[in-house]
Amino acid sequence: MSEFTYDFDPADHLTIGTIGEPGRRTFYFQAGRGIEYVSMICEKEQMRSLGEGLLSLLDQIGDAFERPVPDLDAGYDFDLVEPMVPVWRIAQLGVGYEEDDDRIVLVLQELADEGDLAETARFTVSRALAFAFAHHILDVVAGGRPICPFCGQPIDPGGHFCPKSNGHGKHYVQ
Repeated sequence: MSEFTYDFDPADHLTIGTIGEPGRRTFYFQAGRGIEYVSMICEKEQMRSLGEGLLSLLDQIGDAFERPVPDLDAGYDFDLVEPMVPVWRIAQLGVGYEEDDDRIVLVLQELADEGDLAETARFTVSRALAFAFAHHILDVVAGGRPICPFCGQPIDPGGHFCPKSNGHGKHYVQ
């Protein structure tokens, strides 16, 4: 019996996606194998860190094991699969590498109430899928609200009060 609540070894589907308008989007992480899928709610910054972490790990693997980073394969389908009913919200996630199988390992842990046992999930994927997934993550995260060039804060569709202007001047609207 696996110690993981969800264990797809290997997973053949891995994606993130959003529902809602920029600024009010909910981020979803989804993994699956065959016709089995599991969806979880995640935070934008968690996914940004995951995308950057995967790219860094893949570079390290290339250097340490003389296994170059795979080519970016555009053949993966990164659409969310319906029905999408999240099982829980992600609190923590980690990545690793199984050298024998040449697979990337993702381990996720549920955000649980204090004293409750958190559920966990493990997904293993090929380095090629991990590389394409990392680029997909960074594309999705970048698709949000534009950033104010003066203060670095997101600009809402109705405009933006820039604290750098100290209440003076025009509001920056993209």
